[in-house]
Amino acid sequence: MAHMGGPMKQAATAVLAFILLIAGCAGGEQAEPVPEIPPGLVEVTIEAMDFTMPDEIPSGWTTFRTTNNSAMVHMGVVERMPEGYGLREQQDQVAPVFQEGMNLIIQGDMDGAMAIFGELPEWFGRIVFLGGPGLLAPGQVTETSAYLEPGTYILECYVKTDGVFHSYNPAPEMDGMIAQFTVTAEPSGAQEPTPSIEIAISNETGMEITGEPTAGEHQVAVHFTDQAVHEHFLGHDVHLVRLTPETDQDALVAWMNWSLPAGLQTPAPAVFLGGTNELPAGGTAYFKATLEPGEYAWIAEVPSADQKAMLQRFTVK
Repeated sequence: MAHMGGPMKQAATAVLAFILLIAGCAGGEQAEPVPEIPPGLVEVTIEAMDFTMPDEIPSGWTTFRTTNNSAMVHMGVVERMPEGYGLREQQDQVAPVFQEGMNLIIQGDMDGAMAIFGELPEWFGRIVFLGGPGLLAPGQVTETSAYLEPGTYILECYVKTDGVFHSYNPAPEMDGMIAQFTVTAEPSGAQEPTPSIEIAISNETGMEITGEPTAGEHQVAVHFTDQAVHEHFLGHDVHLVRLTPETDQDALVAWMNWSLPAGLQTPAPAVFLGGTNELPAGGTAYFKATLEPGEYAWIAEVPSADQKAMLQRFTVK
């Protein structure tokens, strides 16, 4: 091969430099690795009055990371349905009964409402409530964990707007704020969370708190020592709420009773930061709580929570 010199050598050098520059730029434009999704994590997004989430998830310890992109407070109750039942049966046989009963309560006809609630189907009593994201204010994100066995489940929000439950189907061709998903036999492999705060809740003793709610992020364990059907036909649970000097405690307590005309009616009287919905006796659920200095409360969604020791205020310094 002939020896290159002069202009030819300069041209070759320039071409080589250009090639190396292009290669360097191409390497710099490579996408960063996508973070690995932790085992058992399920992303739930709320837009308006809709849940977006996977149709199938593995069994075992499951964490619902819920983002509320809507303009109102919502929740997501996880319900394991009896075999052979699902979203369609809930929308056709349960949601209309509760809405008709609520309409009668608003009209002041309690006897008529009780008669309507007696028309709930037999299988409604076989639904197993297994936690799920607690009450969540607009723009907030929460993580709630529970152990899920294989089966058919629904995620339901029964907060009300203008007296109408979000889970009620407003028209035959529409569904309410409810999503069906399947928990498969494949295990998630996720481990049970480790708490820094523990709440034991009981119909007999109310809430008993262990651990210091300091500023920062906490994993809160909720141990359901027992479970009971309260005056509003549901069991007890635990929600985290941030209080302000303007918060009316009596109004907050009344708001937590859906069976009152103004109960669970948007807008909420305080800022809710998640929690867990009810579990059977002996069950444990977890949720993350990021605490800043200020006034807070743990509160159950039951009638007269303050009289049942299911309202516990605390200060974060």
